[in-house]
Amino acid sequence: MSAPDVTSYRFGPFRLVPRERLLYCQGEPVPLTPKALDTLRVLVEQHGRLVTKDELLREVWPDVVVEENNLAQHISMLRRTLAQAGGGVSFIETVPKRGYRFVAPVEEHRT
Repeated sequence: MSAPDVTSYRFGPFRLVPRERLLYCQGEPVPLTPKALDTLRVLVEQHGRLVTKDELLREVWPDVVVEENNLAQHISMLRRTLAQAGGGVSFIETVPKRGYRFVAPVEEHRT
């Protein structure tokens, strides 16, 4: 989960509000599935750091055994959604055979 005093994360034209489970682009809600939002939250909270596939699977699907391709599908959907709304900017980097890294600068807004 996000740090208790972090209320939102800003990157590019986006604002992620973990407590509300919402992503906004220039003030407008961006539709995401719950698991895609959870995947984004983990990556944004760990911005700049490699998040392994195993870490993401444990964090996003804690009580369920899922295949790695489920994670890949959510990453692909996130990339597409963020690029469309964010003017084609790439926010998520793949580290082959290891995991993913959120590469955009992130501002943490605290209460």
